[in-house]
Parts: sequence; C-alpha cells; structure tokens
Amino acid sequence: MRILLIITFFANIAFAFGTVPWLPEQVAVHFGIDGVPTRFAPPMESAVMMSVNVFIMGALFFGVSLLMPIIPSKYINLPNNRDYWLNEENRPKTMRRICSSIELIGVITMFFMLLAQWETFRANQMVPPKLAESNVWFGTGVQLVCVAIVIVRLLLAFRLPKEKD
Repeated sequence: MRILLIITFFANIAFAFGTVPWLPEQVAVHFGIDGVPTRFAPPMESAVMMSVNVFIMGALFFGVSLLMPIIPSKYINLPNNRDYWLNEENRPKTMRRICSSIELIGVITMFFMLLAQWETFRANQMVPPKLAESNVWFGTGVQLVCVAIVIVRLLLAFRLPKEKD
C-alpha cells in the first residue's frame, strides 16, 4: 500500500504542475457551494498551493505510517484487549495492519485530491468557470464511504480474541 500512496502522491504533484500550460491567466482556485468561484490565483500559484496541500496530507499519512511501529505501546489505544494486540507476539502483525490501513486511507485521500484537481481543471476550461459540484459531492461521498469501510474493517480486526481451550 505504501507504494500506491507514493504513486498517488506524485500523480497529484504531476497533475498540479502538468496542467499549468492549459489554464487561463487567472485560475479559479476556490468555489462556493453553488460551484461559482470565490477566489482566483495565477496558474503557478494554484499549482504550488495544491502541491503544498498534497505534500502536507501525504507527509501526514506517510509519516504516521512510518512512526507507528516505534510508538511505545502505552500510547496506542486499541479496542478489546490492547495488551493482547500489542504483546511481543502480536505487535508486528498489529502494526502492519494499522500501518496498512493508514496508508490505504492516505491513498483514498490522494485519489480524492486528484479528483478535486481534475474538477477544478475542468471548471477552469469554462468561461465563466463553474465547478460541477455534483461530481465533487459524489467524490466526497465515495471517499467517506471508503474510509468508513477501512475503519470498520480495522475495528473488526481487533475484536476480542477467541479463547483457546
């Protein structure tokens, strides 16, 4: 999952800077709920702003995924018998599962950010610019459902362990 997170991270950066030549002199970079632009910026500033946002989100997910295995167990809260899931025998598997889930949520977020960039690019191809807010709302819904599924799977993975006879 880590490789996919890195790929989607760089795809976002490439898209931000790769679309600059096809953008108007002033790019709509923020939109109201009705899809009408509320803020404009030059294309390069828009690419830098999006890249900074992507960098912050990517660094957050990637960094937490890298740091999670070295965090002392006393600072990790898990449902249903934390001591069992973080004991010497189970901790490596537990950390892999948690890190993989963090990275998967990061990938989902990177795809959502790519969708946001695509829709912003499309909006700026129109005169006047207009965001297809239904596409963004749909993407938001898909992202939330996907993240909820990852979280539920993670919670189910840390159910109470079955008693051994």
